[in-house]
Amino acid sequence: MIFAGIDGCKAGWLLITYQSGIYNWHIVPHIDELPQYTGKIARACIDMPIGLASEKFPRTIEKRLRAELGNRSSTVFSVPVRAAVYEPDRDRAKQINSALTGKSLSEQSLNIKAKILEVDQFVHKKPDSLVLIESHPELCFKFLKGSILQSKKSEKEGIEERLELIASFDTDCASVFKTILQSTLRKHVKPDDITDALVLCLANHLGGQKNFNLLRDLNTEDELKTPIQIGYYNPQNFQ
Repeated sequence: MIFAGIDGCKAGWLLITYQSGIYNWHIVPHIDELPQYTGKIARACIDMPIGLASEKFPRTIEKRLRAELGNRSSTVFSVPVRAAVYEPDRDRAKQINSALTGKSLSEQSLNIKAKILEVDQFVHKKPDSLVLIESHPELCFKFLKGSILQSKKSEKEGIEERLELIASFDTDCASVFKTILQSTLRKHVKPDDITDALVLCLANHLGGQKNFNLLRDLNTEDELKTPIQIGYYNPQNFQ
């Protein structure tokens, strides 16, 4: 089985895969192309919402995620409702979200709305070869370290701390980071895109098929029967 971590980047999606001790990576322009790189049987953790809110199906999982991340809860953004995600006009999308939730949309949410749409459309095609699970890098880092990371991933010290933590579980991750960094342009892939995709891939394959954890929403599914859950690996559970 292939285990993967995926993070959005300027060039599309950064995909890092792990199988039988070997890491590979690809820049994937569109989410629909993922199965070309993940093979026949794969589970991928992606830093993007899966399972969207609607009028009668709110997402509660952000509240749980913020509670897990404590004073670093600002790394969790409010996910647009599905109707806003599918609305191409930014102002109209903000109005729709406000009408359904009482909250407008931040620039961060608006800027990744197109990627949320990509993922939602892909998930509902139900690809046979790929199980896509929402995850969150800072949640994965928290459980790997045993405490919440206080450094910012956009700063040099934050990258170094995250890379050191990842490498403490698998030394090969340091060379994977270096290879991707040297092989891509910063206008296409940022250093924190790499550490995010790496930790999702690492947590995914460390969890394997038996020890993978899921943080679940109070609504187990959204209106379209898509599960709402966030995957991570907690080594403390399996010692």
